[in-house]
Amino acid sequence: MLEIDGLIARAGGFRLEGVSLLVGEGECHAVLGPSGSGKSTLLHAVLGTLEVAAGRVRLANEDITTLPVERRRLGYVPQQLGLFPHLSVRDNVLYSARARRVPEPEYRPLLDRLVEITGIGALLDRSIATLSGGERQRVALVRALAANPRLVLLDEPFTALNESLRRELWWLVKDLQRERGLTVMLVTHDLTEAFFLADDITVLIEGRQEQSGDKRTIFRHPASFAVARFLGLKNLFPATITACAEGRIIADCPSLGVTFRLSGEAPAGTPILVGLRPEDVALRDAEHPPREGERVVSGKARIIDLGAEAVMHLETTPGGPVVELTAGWRTLHRFRLEDGQAGVTVALPETEMFWVKAS
Repeated sequence: MLEIDGLIARAGGFRLEGVSLLVGEGECHAVLGPSGSGKSTLLHAVLGTLEVAAGRVRLANEDITTLPVERRRLGYVPQQLGLFPHLSVRDNVLYSARARRVPEPEYRPLLDRLVEITGIGALLDRSIATLSGGERQRVALVRALAANPRLVLLDEPFTALNESLRRELWWLVKDLQRERGLTVMLVTHDLTEAFFLADDITVLIEGRQEQSGDKRTIFRHPASFAVARFLGLKNLFPATITACAEGRIIADCPSLGVTFRLSGEAPAGTPILVGLRPEDVALRDAEHPPREGERVVSGKARIIDLGAEAVMHLETTPGGPVVELTAGWRTLHRFRLEDGQAGVTVALPETEMFWVKAS
């Protein structure tokens, strides 16, 4: 549906370098990255409000790289929503269809259905100034979709909302996507939002495309230290590759006192970081011994209460590396763990580990 090939764009002194990605029809693709990474620059290059310096943008096999905005047939919800305060809700949602001169018999059935799904029927005669934040978000979504766009661009539209309202609107987008077959490109810095809404993700760091692909693969196996750091992974430990054969490496991790056997290839002597998500670390004791392919480390447990669950930091040595684990209270009670307890053992399953070259 959407194909971006080697795109280079400049915004002031910022340069977005060589981005390539695919968004399948009916899919949601999230573009992630910290502030200033180039997310909105990429979106505006697709939208047509920013000139492309090099590369191509194709939509449904049509090259739209140089087409004016109004001919691209895109829906757009900016971060600030861009609703017209001098128009009623009704005139706001009619704007995109009328601006594109879509005949009323073509847009009316879709618009009526969108109004029904989003529940904004009672708002149509009100002014924008009288709406709550969540109501404005719904109106902005309907306006973006009313002209039946080929692609919908969402630029962090839920950032200013509280958590419960954001999740309610995530479900609304999911419902709209399922019913209307929407193709969506979402720009966000929120990992949970991206994981909930998207099929695939692209991570941008400082204008560079660090990784693209299936969301689960990226979350569980980041391709670089920059991606792992952006994803907030704490369990990253320095190691050195000591051998490589038949698509597997042996990595010595002296800080943990463990040697890992992991998938991948790189020359012996390569410095790397080995990593593991906190939810993949497992508690072990005499009643729950290590399984095949698990490497164990022991230390003192420091438990942080997060309400429904807890985070445990295992201090392997005083001032040494810390292994982070997330677990429910039932699990901690089953292992009879208390804050400050020494001699606690955890397992690091090699099948769930990833490694990246040390930067």
